[in-house]
Amino acid sequence: MKADQSTVSLARLHDAERTLVTAHRGNSIECPENTLPAMESAVAAGADFIEFDLRSTSDNVPILLHDDTLKRTANDERRPEEMPLAELKTLNASWFRRMLRRSAPLPEKVEIPTFEEILSALAGKVAMNIQIYLSSPEALAEACRLYRKYDMYDKGYMTIAKEEVVEAVWAIDRNIAICLTPGWNERMDEKNMRRCAELGCRFIQPIRETVTAEKLDLARSLGLRSNVFFADAEIDFGHLYNLGTPGILTDAPARLVEWLRQAK
Repeated sequence: MKADQSTVSLARLHDAERTLVTAHRGNSIECPENTLPAMESAVAAGADFIEFDLRSTSDNVPILLHDDTLKRTANDERRPEEMPLAELKTLNASWFRRMLRRSAPLPEKVEIPTFEEILSALAGKVAMNIQIYLSSPEALAEACRLYRKYDMYDKGYMTIAKEEVVEAVWAIDRNIAICLTPGWNERMDEKNMRRCAELGCRFIQPIRETVTAEKLDLARSLGLRSNVFFADAEIDFGHLYNLGTPGILTDAPARLVEWLRQAK
């Protein structure tokens, strides 16, 4: 089942009567994760959301990277905050691909993209789940500025673990959509879900092992849509689908889109 990517809207996705597909770090089972090719491939596969992680350079440019160092994906021991964007752009981000750390990168260089490069290429074509790991106020302010510049208010949300970071974001722009992720196994605890609802979250991101039909029902009653982390195998797709899970994060978006098409 391919998403209708011509009318990207968090409001419509929240109310959609089907299982939503979120591409975890893009189409990361096929492409180097958190890169523009991974994101473009996920959109082509029919993902409803692309999910990616934001860290920053020493000159406070938000860039896509999950780990706190560049070792696994770009073969550099440093943290991205220790180098300017111009130097970071010389790295090849394809050392980790097809879910394994390789002995060499791809021959063609795969750049670490900036947040703005992703927005410039894909804003309005797919919804975005923007995981915030920004360590400086300046980088956070820049991410908020870019969110506003590309009018992401109904097209993407910032996923944030700590309420103090939510407060910092909202001090800059109260209209930025957020998804609070308190704890790991506690995200579907009733107290935490009620807090998410109080904050105006529309989406939550619980962990697969903690999901039950009863907790999904409670989330729905609170106006929360659960995008569950994560599933790559068909047996797990089936388990979550049978529970009535309204959204799934996956490294294999094309596989999940096709499985859902056949399951319908």
